[in-house]
Amino acid sequence: MTLSRTLGIALRLLLILVISSPFIVTLLVIQTERAVPSSSTLNTTELDVIERLLLDAAPSSTAQVSQQTAELNSGELNLLLRYGLQVLNLAPQWTGEVELEPGLMRLNLSIAMSNNSLPIYLNLQGNLRSAGTQFELGEATVGNLALPQAVTAFIATRLEDNLLAADVGFQDIRDLIANIDSAQINSDSLQLVVNWEPDLIDRLANRTRQLFVPEEDRLRIVAYYNEIGRIVATIPTDLRAVSLNTFLVPLFDHAAEQSAISGNPIAENRTALQALALYVNNEDIEQLVGSDLAAEIEAPPFIEVRLQRRQDLAQHLVSIAAISASAGAGVGELLSTTKEAYDARYRSGFSFSDLTANSVGVTLATYATRDENSALLIQQRLRAIENESDYMPQVGNNRDGLSEADFATLYRDRNSAEYEQRLVDIQALIDSRPIFNGLD
Repeated sequence: MTLSRTLGIALRLLLILVISSPFIVTLLVIQTERAVPSSSTLNTTELDVIERLLLDAAPSSTAQVSQQTAELNSGELNLLLRYGLQVLNLAPQWTGEVELEPGLMRLNLSIAMSNNSLPIYLNLQGNLRSAGTQFELGEATVGNLALPQAVTAFIATRLEDNLLAADVGFQDIRDLIANIDSAQINSDSLQLVVNWEPDLIDRLANRTRQLFVPEEDRLRIVAYYNEIGRIVATIPTDLRAVSLNTFLVPLFDHAAEQSAISGNPIAENRTALQALALYVNNEDIEQLVGSDLAAEIEAPPFIEVRLQRRQDLAQHLVSIAAISASAGAGVGELLSTTKEAYDARYRSGFSFSDLTANSVGVTLATYATRDENSALLIQQRLRAIENESDYMPQVGNNRDGLSEADFATLYRDRNSAEYEQRLVDIQALIDSRPIFNGLD
């Protein structure tokens, strides 16, 4: 065989390889089975574990610089990963799993790429190694295609640059990682010592809230915030505080009118609650809509909003309602009970009054966003509110200010039959309110 013929065959083979390489890579990357099996929705026991983990990891004071140690075993890490995927509405399409080895944490992800009869999955695996106070990204695999560490590092660097340029709060996440004082991966646990900074905590909390606000909701939030400004303009300037009803009635009257135009009462209710929570808590609207939209808004004068003559009850109700409407009732309930447990341990004590207001918020958000008929019915009922008791049970006789020890004496823990019965009784009172009666 002549040299020219040999070169010709080699060139043709190279051409065939180049043309077919995307197909070959696709075959290596795409798979027809999940590497990580599907998991069920988190149950009550698992949510209780997550609540404990969040409580134990939280600093005793968010107003001061402090150092906090966290130790998580593989089961706890996997539980938090499942919770994160559900909160971000990535489950059940995404499933994940964490594996621990001495000095190494392996993250496995399976992403469903097709919902039809032909299952197609993207299975990813990446390794993190502890290196002093930080982690180093090691080898990664996509399907059956192994990526060299140099390629993985290049992709990670490019991704980091893109995230920083996209202004999605990635700098805050980098700052949090930089605040890790020590990191150790053992065969059975991940140990972290983190320096908590109040400003950083606030920025991360704000960014987390923005995760639950789709782009199309932001303009609606601005519109409802402006509507709140018009409501404030009708309140006599000599009033120091008003009932929550002062805002609920006209705001949901407006939501009903907007629903007739948009045809989307669920979105109207969700964004009305988000805007109301911003105002009642005297928060900056930039937290939800970003700096560009916020720069175009003139904040209305603030007036204290109360429920049963208590500002904190109004704040609890609308805050949890906004979170539940955006992220789901499960997240709202988890944050509600975690907050009360945190107060019992570090602050004013466990409050059944606060918990009742939180539960009203969860119930309101559930019916306001459950389906179109329920959303429209809630609008009509809120427009007709006459008294706060139409939706909020009287809480004057509830035990408040229970320390963690006092709570344990009365109820043992939040899995006890006594505590569960107390929650059932509170929810029964809420369900009997005219706003919610007969909606099940």
